[in-house]
Amino acid sequence: MDSEKKIYDNPRKVIAEALVDLAKRDDRVVYVSCDSSLGASGGPFNKNFPQRHFEFGIQEQNAMGEAAGLAVSGKIPFIAAYVPFAAFRCFEQIRDDVCKTRLNVNIMGNNCGFSVGPLGPTHVIIEDVGVIGSVPNITIISPADGPQYREAIFKAAELDGPVYLRVHRQEARRIHGDGYSLKIGRADRVLEGDELTIIATSTMVANSIDAALMLKAKGISAEVINMSTLKPLDRDLVLESSSKTKKVVTVEEHSVVNGLGSAVANILATSGPALLKKIGIEDNFAVVGEYDELIDYYGLTAEKIFDKIQDFLHREEDDENSNRL
Repeated sequence: MDSEKKIYDNPRKVIAEALVDLAKRDDRVVYVSCDSSLGASGGPFNKNFPQRHFEFGIQEQNAMGEAAGLAVSGKIPFIAAYVPFAAFRCFEQIRDDVCKTRLNVNIMGNNCGFSVGPLGPTHVIIEDVGVIGSVPNITIISPADGPQYREAIFKAAELDGPVYLRVHRQEARRIHGDGYSLKIGRADRVLEGDELTIIATSTMVANSIDAALMLKAKGISAEVINMSTLKPLDRDLVLESSSKTKKVVTVEEHSVVNGLGSAVANILATSGPALLKKIGIEDNFAVVGEYDELIDYYGLTAEKIFDKIQDFLHREEDDENSNRL
């Protein structure tokens, strides 16, 4: 894809438009915000449906409880807050009020990963998938581009149960075309290959595609899978692809502990022999800084993903050669 042909979407703008479109079709849809409605896609919703917008300020736990109450009353609430406050501060309410009763509460965790690195350590969150994913009954969606963000809003409203939607602040490069349909629990094979499987999510899908194209130039055929639903994971596609390539690399802007890589490892450990390399942030608290600097620091640029994959493949070749001696 030539650089001039690449299209980028602002996730928050896409979500804002989707919420208004959804609310026009379904008067049960309401919006709950926590001191960040304008920055969290709520401006257009408030303009069109002021009586269906509930602002709670910095009272995230109260807001989550209210969202649960709205769901019990037959509404379809979308609640937006920064990831650390939506996922961590409200964990008890998510677990006990929302998930135990399988309520259709749609939690939009804004600014996941390194989205707002300059705001400091309380806002750089790389553990949210592990925390939220530990709770039964919840679906986790981690879109990679604009079409997926839009679809995620509509599919979340239809789903019978709670949803956690990871929302990134960085503009997302378009991967899927017009008319794309998101299927909960199903991943998308966005690049075909037969020597290596790369499974990525969110921002790392575009970078993984670029890394795969670099590998292709070196004569290595890599398959790229966009794992937009992190819970439930597409077990069938993981096994289908890994059984073909025998080598799997996961890439995520998240801790390698209890994230995408761990979920894939659980599948491979029980159902399919394949070598696995997890690319992400090691088991440490993340440093802070500008987004591009952090992505480079943690080796998540396309070039550094390419380098890490080459090292992984070379080590495997060395092990095979040593076993033959």
